[in-house]
Amino acid sequence: MTPLDLGTVILLHKTSLLAGSATLLLVWFRTERPPAVAMIAAALGWLAVGAILAGLGETRLIPTAVWRDTSMAIAVGAYTLLWLGMRRLDRRVGALRWFGLLTPFALAIGIWTELFSHNETRALAFHVTAGLGSLLGGLSLCAHRRAEPLPSRCPLAVALFACAAIYGAQIPLLALGLATPTTLAQGFALTMMLHFAISALVVSFVRERREERYRRVSLTDALTGTLNRQGFHAQVPAHLPNGSALAVFDLDLFKAINDRYGHPGGDRVLIAFARVIERCVRPGEIVARIGGEEFVLYVPPEAARHALARVEDIRVSLMETGVNWKGETIFVSTSVGLAHCETADGISRETLFAMADEALYRAKQHGRNRVAQAGTVANDTPPQARAA
Repeated sequence: MTPLDLGTVILLHKTSLLAGSATLLLVWFRTERPPAVAMIAAALGWLAVGAILAGLGETRLIPTAVWRDTSMAIAVGAYTLLWLGMRRLDRRVGALRWFGLLTPFALAIGIWTELFSHNETRALAFHVTAGLGSLLGGLSLCAHRRAEPLPSRCPLAVALFACAAIYGAQIPLLALGLATPTTLAQGFALTMMLHFAISALVVSFVRERREERYRRVSLTDALTGTLNRQGFHAQVPAHLPNGSALAVFDLDLFKAINDRYGHPGGDRVLIAFARVIERCVRPGEIVARIGGEEFVLYVPPEAARHALARVEDIRVSLMETGVNWKGETIFVSTSVGLAHCETADGISRETLFAMADEALYRAKQHGRNRVAQAGTVANDTPPQARAA
């Protein structure tokens, strides 16, 4: 086995940092320029600059006063940016504030105390900084793994934890004076490969998030924020199990609302109706807007016995909700068709929808503002809806 040469490995280590930074910058330019990607690219590039300065200093090509403390301050700033960049993948952070505080603080410590004047002490400080920054970056990614379980999230966190473990394994060796050029070269060689992995996984993370955002947009109604017809079909199985319930809602006299208040007023009513339904439904129940003023609610078998009460709550809540529009209050009502699957082998989604749609038609025939079930009509004498 060919022994690892520390000088060659450190040179390749710098190259991996520059390559990773360039890759991320290219992605940043070609996408919507996410700040997190720019921060991570800057962190890798900043690390490369610090490593280059340290290499030039070790060969006495630049004065010691220029590189010794500066390279450590750069390392502190770079790993701060790496940590905050990983956090910024999920939420806003005060990156410039932390970067602006920690980098000059590290530089001041080096100048005033000469803490980094010895190679062993400087190497130990670097490994502590690198291990801590990588660990915090991995933990930041894990904090949102359930809220946004993208495929690249866990591998990216694992790569950062691996970096932290490699740097951490060198810390006791450096502290006890047992580190050798071979052990350091092995550590840098491993982190060099991990830098490539981190860059590739960040690119994958950003791509997956963009694809997921486009997928959500394609499945979501732009006006109300509920699922659209495509989204409803994506979440509700094509063949429904026994006991399932499906309700179709249609706003009464919606054309008259549009004629009187204009389409913006009608849009406000639709949004209010969507919020009413969302307040009334329970986890596991799926609501979608499938037409102009038509909404649908799927109730799974375990909650289907409450389906009639649920849609009645929605009908009454809407009737009691006034929609404010340009100084006027618009009162609206809805007719509802409700159908249950009562066959042991289940029923197709389209068949149950047709049954609910037929019940909706009968609810309108019986005077609107009521719930009709497949085979019967509920609330034959509902409270009179207030005119719009």
